[in-house]
Amino acid sequence: MANTNFQNKSQIEVGIGNGSANLGTAHANSDTWNFLQVVDFNIEQASAPLDVAPNKSALMGQLASQGHHRPDTQMYEVTLTMRGTTTAILKSCLSLFGDGGSEATLTLAAGAEPNTNNTQSGSEVQTMTNGAANTSAVTLLFENAGSDAAAIDVSMAGCFATSMTMREDVGTNGGEMVLETTFVTGYRPLESAFVAPSSKTLDTGTPKNIFLNTTATLGSNDLILNSWEITIARPLARVGYINTTDYAPYGYVQTGPYEVTGNILCKRDDEVYDLLSATKGDSTGIVLALAESSNFIIDSQKVMIDNSKPEVGDYMLQNIPFRAFAASETAEIIGITAT
Repeated sequence: MANTNFQNKSQIEVGIGNGSANLGTAHANSDTWNFLQVVDFNIEQASAPLDVAPNKSALMGQLASQGHHRPDTQMYEVTLTMRGTTTAILKSCLSLFGDGGSEATLTLAAGAEPNTNNTQSGSEVQTMTNGAANTSAVTLLFENAGSDAAAIDVSMAGCFATSMTMREDVGTNGGEMVLETTFVTGYRPLESAFVAPSSKTLDTGTPKNIFLNTTATLGSNDLILNSWEITIARPLARVGYINTTDYAPYGYVQTGPYEVTGNILCKRDDEVYDLLSATKGDSTGIVLALAESSNFIIDSQKVMIDNSKPEVGDYMLQNIPFRAFAASETAEIIGITAT
């Protein structure tokens, strides 16, 4: 007989457990649980990729003995699409580069050591090692997403952000910021009747909005924005597996640098013309400054334009891709202020 159990996406709530916890252990129901304004998401479940060994010569088919599941290599990935509130921005910054203060700054020190996660711009270093205390890792909770009527929730422990994208556009969402943050974990998602958080901290903040923009300058040139987006990303890899019971990793390593890239679409006018030396390419970093009256500021001191092009529409626009750099090994790459 067919089972009548099913899950309704509109009834799934997404919570983020945060605060200090041993890596690989889910946050307790008494910890801080932020329920952000999530508008879209994906969910993972325990699974394993399949490797297939080479075929024997003259055998025109594959034997079962050639198949090998590899749970030891699995990294689970979830992307949350959220309204861009102060809390959503700063929680993403904390998990991505270890600074969730009202002025979150990404420096070259963040993640600089191959087996560590840096917090608060270099003031504290935490290992990304299984069982070690960590304040940047989060637990994702999907209430009412479990596939079993008794195991009604899905939880994912030991998650770190690997990218966040902030975007605003005058033509979509009433100008509101959309924030997409991607989290990964090497620990198997768990379906269970998760003990409900003692207190849910609901995100009731107002999203940032392009129509509240007060400053948009690139190289001191004032731009009339049509849209903008910025992505901060880093690569993480799991380290082996501890046992064959649940194939938990020994931890994670950051395998490359943080990269900060973005794009501005603006009115094509005299200010764009004054950027000509930067668009032609002089290998010199210029200042990007975005600010809104909602107490939101983005500041990057060394931005280089990456192959800017005009865009033809009802009127002419300029598409300005860019990449942010640090001026020195002790300087910040980007600063994000949100209150």
